[in-house]
Formats: sequence, C-alpha cells, structure tokens
Amino acid sequence: MDNKKLVYAVLAAIVALALIVLLIKVVTGAFSLLSGALNAVIGVVVVAALVLIVAWMFLYARKR
Repeated sequence: MDNKKLVYAVLAAIVALALIVLLIKVVTGAFSLLSGALNAVIGVVVVAALVLIVAWMFLYARKR
C-alpha cells in the first residue's frame, strides 16, 4: 500500500510541476505577444509621422 501512495504522490508532484511550468510559459508568451503588438503599433505611428512630415515639407516648399 505504501508504494501506491508514494507513486501517486510522485505523479501528483510531477503533474503540479508541469502545470506550473505551463502557466509560466503561457504568461511569458502573452507578454511576448503584447510586446510584439506594441512594437507594431509604434512602428505604424512612426511611419505615419514621417509621411506627415514629408507631406508638410512639400506643402511648405510649394508655398515659398
């Protein structure tokens, strides 16, 4: 009987450890995804700002 309890305890510890590792991987993956999305948004904003600056420069040059 003691061997069965020991096996169940070891299996329960392995499952608990696997769940903790899975949770950590999911959380870090979510942060990585959010970081990538934020970088994409910043990239789009920078490109849009550069296009607006160039357009403003051409409009300013045409007025002069």
